[in-house]
Amino acid sequence: MLKQQISILFVGLSIFIACMVLLLIILPNETSQNFTRVPYAVDEKIVLLFWSNLWGVPAKRSEGFLEKGNDGGKCPVACEVTSNHSRIKDSHAFVVHARDPYPLPPNKDIPWVLTSLENPVYTPVLKNPAYMSQFHLLRSYRLDSDFPTPAFTKPSLDLPIPFKNKTGGIMVAFSNCERVRTEYLRQLMKFIKIDSYGGCLRNKKGLIERYGADFKKKKLFLQKSYKFAITFFNQDCDYFVDDQILHALNAGAVPIVMSTDKIYDFLPGNLRNSIVNVRDFKNPADLAEHLKFLMNNETEYNKYLEWKTKGLGDISGTIIGSYWNRKFNHWCQVCQAIAQKKWHKQGLKVDECQPRQYNTWGIHR
Repeated sequence: MLKQQISILFVGLSIFIACMVLLLIILPNETSQNFTRVPYAVDEKIVLLFWSNLWGVPAKRSEGFLEKGNDGGKCPVACEVTSNHSRIKDSHAFVVHARDPYPLPPNKDIPWVLTSLENPVYTPVLKNPAYMSQFHLLRSYRLDSDFPTPAFTKPSLDLPIPFKNKTGGIMVAFSNCERVRTEYLRQLMKFIKIDSYGGCLRNKKGLIERYGADFKKKKLFLQKSYKFAITFFNQDCDYFVDDQILHALNAGAVPIVMSTDKIYDFLPGNLRNSIVNVRDFKNPADLAEHLKFLMNNETEYNKYLEWKTKGLGDISGTIIGSYWNRKFNHWCQVCQAIAQKKWHKQGLKVDECQPRQYNTWGIHR
């Protein structure tokens, strides 16, 4: 009898333990790898929790709410961005800024969204496989990211100052003295006059310091009087294009561009002929000869500005055109992806961009 009771007790205990293990497997917990803790229901508001800081401070400026709707300023799903960590149980995704990469979100029950408008040379985590594999969606300057958000917005069609009324030749104003672009500028200056207002090789006064009040507005005003504006981006990473080119185009100064070889992905329609591409020239001396020719040939120079009168042309079917003409903002697009359960379950790929090299640009030290 005693042996039978012990046997029954052992069987019962075994069943109890098996049930508990099964429950632990099925029920979600704070370290679960399954995105089941906050299921999305039809007509439910999607909440994006900005977990990291944004440039060192809480991401208050990204906070906001979009009502459900198809009109401007709304979103096909109700969408909210918050930086309030006490809302964690309401949230459907975590957002992390790649320049403020830590601390990481506390669990993986919901998708992680990485946001970055800087390139990998200055944002090392973008080249870190272990880091990137933890994220499921990317909002980036890259046109091939999940949510392309380049700094280059649609250029203005405001007419430029006529060629004969422009009093300046070539100007530049950058203060991040990245070694290759600075050396290229130094060598270019040997062959042609350039007014440098920035912190790199400065030889001209008249523009307030970088990040001062109304810097971009005053730079644009100054550029209007110049025929050319040097637009050397700080690296050549795929798709990295900042708003320097926008300033020059808006001002009606022809941009002289050192950049990614994918620059024309950003220049659809009539904009394709709007820049002088440094890649088209063997070295600074060759580029200088072309610039001298243009500064003395109004007809040829004005070909670079024809888009100002003809308009942008056909930009349909291009990623940058879709971005310029988008109906819903990027946070709305993130919310829609979360609602539709569209994310990369295996994590994000790294961006292997390496620092710019002298020989790529036909210069040597």
